[in-house]
Amino acid sequence: MRVSKMEFTEMLRRDASPIWEANFNHPFVQGIGKGNLPKDKFIFYLKQDYVYLIDFSRYFALIAARAVNLSLMTGFAELLHTTLKYEMDLHRGICADFGITPEELERTEPMPDTLNYTSFLIKSALLGTTGETLAGFLPCAWGYVEIAQRLKKQGLPEEKHYRQWIETYASEEFDGLVLYYRTLLDEYAKIASEDEKSRMKYLFDTNSRLEYMFWEMAWNQRKWPI
Repeated sequence: MRVSKMEFTEMLRRDASPIWEANFNHPFVQGIGKGNLPKDKFIFYLKQDYVYLIDFSRYFALIAARAVNLSLMTGFAELLHTTLKYEMDLHRGICADFGITPEELERTEPMPDTLNYTSFLIKSALLGTTGETLAGFLPCAWGYVEIAQRLKKQGLPEEKHYRQWIETYASEEFDGLVLYYRTLLDEYAKIASEDEKSRMKYLFDTNSRLEYMFWEMAWNQRKWPI
């Protein structure tokens, strides 16, 4: 019997499994799934994630500008639109329920973990290859989809904001986007050198860890120490 070869993104996910499991089992994530996450932690997260998404959009714009072909440029332009419109609309809508205006969201000061994450992303977009930038953003996009789908299988919480968060990231639309970019990276990895694949793995692992740090920041509402 022929054994099919594991795709590059499958190997990335397999090797990063301890980090991803830590992300899924983080008390902040589990609090969303159970619907008992304290609201002040969720609001802190929403505000930090909003300013994160602003720089995440810049990341996609940089990748689109440096794209090696029109197809990739179009794909990242669409992802940029999805982030700016639909994902940030989710934050604006939920925050409005808590009396937080879009103007207040935009004035949010990024905390150290947020700034560390976004700065690393922007640097990789400026200096990295197409494969490296693809590998760099997947832990966020793919990680959120996987977390939401796993939480949904456990049963949706009654609390509407947490249910809405889960349903958004578990949607077919977000799942389809992740599959598209995973396929692109798998194809790119077939022609990449071993050195480049090593760098792609480093970016994937590092950003997976930065995802954990983001959950930690939100759970502890970690701010500047001075």
